[in-house]
Amino acid sequence: AGMITLGGFNLAESAQLPKGVRTEKHDVVVIGTGLAGLATAIEASDSGAKVIILEKAGGDKSGGNSRLSAGIIATPSDNTKQAKDGYYEDFMKKSMGKADPELTRLLSEQALDGVDWLKAQGMEFMPPISVPGLRGKWVLTAPGIFKGMPKAIERLLEVLAKRGVKIAYETKAKDLIIDSRGRVVGVKAVNKDGIKDYMAEAVVIASGGYSGNKEMLELWVDHDADEMMVRGVPWSTGDGIKMAHKAGAILVNMGGMTSLHVAGVSPKNTAAGNPFIAVPFCISLNKDGKRFIDESKGYVALGKATMKQPGQKVALVFDEELKKTPGVSASFKLFQGIGIEVIEADTIEDLASKIGAPPAVVKLTIDEFNNAVKDGKALGITPPKEATAYKIMSPKFYAFYPLVPGITLTFGGVKVNTNAQVLEPDGRAIPGLYAAGESVGGIFYDDYWGGGSLARCVVLGRIAGKNAA
Repeated sequence: AGMITLGGFNLAESAQLPKGVRTEKHDVVVIGTGLAGLATAIEASDSGAKVIILEKAGGDKSGGNSRLSAGIIATPSDNTKQAKDGYYEDFMKKSMGKADPELTRLLSEQALDGVDWLKAQGMEFMPPISVPGLRGKWVLTAPGIFKGMPKAIERLLEVLAKRGVKIAYETKAKDLIIDSRGRVVGVKAVNKDGIKDYMAEAVVIASGGYSGNKEMLELWVDHDADEMMVRGVPWSTGDGIKMAHKAGAILVNMGGMTSLHVAGVSPKNTAAGNPFIAVPFCISLNKDGKRFIDESKGYVALGKATMKQPGQKVALVFDEELKKTPGVSASFKLFQGIGIEVIEADTIEDLASKIGAPPAVVKLTIDEFNNAVKDGKALGITPPKEATAYKIMSPKFYAFYPLVPGITLTFGGVKVNTNAQVLEPDGRAIPGLYAAGESVGGIFYDDYWGGGSLARCVVLGRIAGKNAA
């Protein structure tokens, strides 16, 4: 019955897979149940389309990386042109000027509206707070960091259920179906019953990035990148990105370490065990007892540098005085709250032994660092510390240890225009194919402002849903 509604098109499959044992016909097929996919499905449904979502995980694992995220959405401080321009400029600067300017402008124009739209769906948020270094604000899902997104995902799933939108769980999208006109007209997927063809007028890829795909990380990023831990869901393996590429899409910002967001995290809790606020104030030591990075550059620089350290394992060291400062104190309390031990000792040598580093080398490293500290900088050593340099000399001594490199999210993916249409290398849009969320590349480069990814999810998800419908 589904095939009859296609009007007799001769279908050319994009992969050497047999015809599905069953066929369903919908207006829009969405791949993925993260924030981008759910926003897409709600907007498409509200626009009158018959929508289905394909999710390769089970129902108890819906939400993808969004469910595990801190729940922060970065927005301009208000709706004025000045605020939006500042947000745009700061985001471009954070991406070293290499982000897609049109998509970055899209975030600046629509992020606030996206939060208001989420509120209208029943999501709850904490009062907004300012963002250090960004002319904008963070809007955090209630009841708080790492606690709000599971609740938010469930709320959006309820919204979709009330609209009658079906979600096919444990159904892995394998390939796009393209007709003789070159238009994407469906998705070939596999579930427990075999191959099934989901035909549609439009398909939206919102299946996330490729942080869980060791092959892609090693081939595209770095030969050591496959050894890093995954902070998000392990089934984020780039399926949608590969499908789109196979159908002719151009991939952008896939190569090198600039295509990843990496943090130094505790292996006991890779999602929440990130002392990111403390990083600029502490000093970092590898297993040889030596510093290896200017810590004032922040936690992403630390995370990426950790990948190249012996054993990919480091310590973040501070003393009793630094423990009293707001940033370090917040990270200390975070680790205590989630049950991760912070190493402590009465002497530097004892601390060194507890983190598995040579005590004499650690003592020499810290002494040299202390002697170089002047006016909040430590410039006469290698590597120098250009800001937030404080002496480590007041017992007790502490260490966040071990910290290992963990991939937060990937920055590479398919290129889209401001209509969320997937593009070919010559700039043409692939008819019937859209993308949103982490599957989209080019918005971030090397680093990003926390909360930018969820902003990308809701903004592009809404656009994709409307246009696909």
